[in-house]
Amino acid sequence: MPVVLSFDGVAAGDRAEFWRDACMRTFVGVEPSGRPGEAIGGAVRAHEVDGLAVGDIAATAQSMTRTQRLVDDADAHYLLLAMQVHGAGGITQGDHRTRLDPGDCVVLESRRGFELDFTGSFDLWVFAFPQRLVRLSEQEQRRLAARRVDGRTGLAGVSRRALLDLAGNADELSRSQSAGALELANDLLVALLSEPLAESRRLAGSLQRTLPLRIKDHIDRNLADPGLDPAQVAAAFGISTRYLHKLFEPERETVAHYIRDLRLERVRLRLLDARFADRPISALAFDAGFGDLSGFNRAFKAKYGVSPRELRQAE
Repeated sequence: MPVVLSFDGVAAGDRAEFWRDACMRTFVGVEPSGRPGEAIGGAVRAHEVDGLAVGDIAATAQSMTRTQRLVDDADAHYLLLAMQVHGAGGITQGDHRTRLDPGDCVVLESRRGFELDFTGSFDLWVFAFPQRLVRLSEQEQRRLAARRVDGRTGLAGVSRRALLDLAGNADELSRSQSAGALELANDLLVALLSEPLAESRRLAGSLQRTLPLRIKDHIDRNLADPGLDPAQVAAAFGISTRYLHKLFEPERETVAHYIRDLRLERVRLRLLDARFADRPISALAFDAGFGDLSGFNRAFKAKYGVSPRELRQAE
């Protein structure tokens, strides 16, 4: 694997700027910052095989930050698999932070900012998979990002060693032999992540089964909001309105009708409740989320066969 970046031939006074420029341009760009009073530097060995970029980064203690500007300037996005070989560090992306020791692995999304922080010298292998070709859903990639995987034992250990072997011998492969390397690496990536992936999918399945109940609870708690409609409900759960309607197919009514009927029932029960006897009907309608009083009266009579006033007087 050819050395593509090192301090060979670089004057001592130029090394910090040289390293910073190189880190921002090599692989998925990051901005390095060293420890106060300590020299910063390192070396990168890199190779690309069948669309899979692989690099070995050996460097001094430092932080590496993928800033929003670097994310915005990127031409393509990758799912990064980082394998700690030497030294220890912390990796943060979004709300997730994990510590990496030798043998640990972690995935990161290049389309979001992240930070790597190493308190001492380190050696890190990085595999950059084109994000659109990774056989994991966007939700799975997001849930697994910055979560530590023990790559020393079990199937994760076998997969980690196979990936490192592929990386270490990539420059010896012929063109015909390297064809399919990305597919093979993809298989190994999924195998390495099999345990946290299974846990993630179990969690997703549990959340999916309870989603209709959670949506109904959201509607009930926000019924008084006149802006509550299918689009608002879908946005609150990060799903499309089309999928929201699909979830409500067992109800045999649309989401909008479900919300309207729930509002009507709330008003009906309060009209029958002596505690609300002095409360104007219009106020009860507005409290239930209706914004149009005449529309409320028509819908109420169509559903219950009497007007709100007639129901109250009958009591």
